[in-house]
Amino acid sequence: MITAKDIESAYQNIKNDIYKTPLIFSPELSEISNAKVYLKLENLQHTGSFKIRGVLNKVKSIDKKEFKKPFVAASTGNHAAAFGYASEKFGFKGTLFLPEKTSEAKVNALKNYEIKKIFYGKNSMETEAKATAYAREVDGVLIHPYNDVEIIKGQGTVALEIKEQLPEVDTVLVPIGGGGLISGIASYFKDDEKVDVIGCQPVNAAEMYQSVQKGSIVSPSVLDTISDASAGGIEEGAITYEICKELISDFELIEEEAIKKAVAFLVKSHHILVEPTAAMPVSALLNTNIYRGKNVVLVLTGKKINTSLLTEILNKYGNDH
Repeated sequence: MITAKDIESAYQNIKNDIYKTPLIFSPELSEISNAKVYLKLENLQHTGSFKIRGVLNKVKSIDKKEFKKPFVAASTGNHAAAFGYASEKFGFKGTLFLPEKTSEAKVNALKNYEIKKIFYGKNSMETEAKATAYAREVDGVLIHPYNDVEIIKGQGTVALEIKEQLPEVDTVLVPIGGGGLISGIASYFKDDEKVDVIGCQPVNAAEMYQSVQKGSIVSPSVLDTISDASAGGIEEGAITYEICKELISDFELIEEEAIKKAVAFLVKSHHILVEPTAAMPVSALLNTNIYRGKNVVLVLTGKKINTSLLTEILNKYGNDH
């Protein structure tokens, strides 16, 4: 299992190449929820999401002799941007597999990176399987979006910063896709009995929640969700599933409309732009008071949202009170 010391080592490995993102107090959410609520702004991280932490830690752990090989990744968008950024920083050649329905905002964010892009698969699991097979075919180096110990350690550095910024933290709410981020955060806090780590997923794509409930990994959801960065399922044998099963305190399942309202709330109340996945922890606070009296951190994971979707959301929910 991954320890807090492992994550501290990862932080030393990457700290000079990432932003220590702000943790800001939210008076509005605190009043609504009767808690002290803070926002961890990973939407302001390099490449627009937390993903660069894991990618940098992984790439820096690879033997320099391996850099002659082709590097391969699969992603719905944010991991892709981190992969592109790393390819420029470290000079490796990369091939990137993306699901056929990758959001326009996330495709546009890749246009300045000189990596080969291949669109394949109806969901991220199909795309990841293709990338894994391709990496084997070409004897390449696979940079997995979540099912990799070094990736998880890198993502866990978010928790280290939270603890430094708010030593009295009680609860951390984190979006879940493949589970790399929450696995790292939960691993960092696992010996601190005071801290609860809560996973947030859309009702329409709650594969990690359903897998933990069932005791085995479930198939990807066939339902649509605007939370594209968390959709697509978990591959068989994923170490994130084992970590989540053991360490996550609870789950919050979020309806589609509630996700949209949370995106609008952040724009209206804080002038903060996030993608739908990043808004899920906010949705949870808008709809419950079970965190009353707690010091709560909401991890805002990324900012890439299609302009058309943002316009639609603000037109419908931008004047809600």
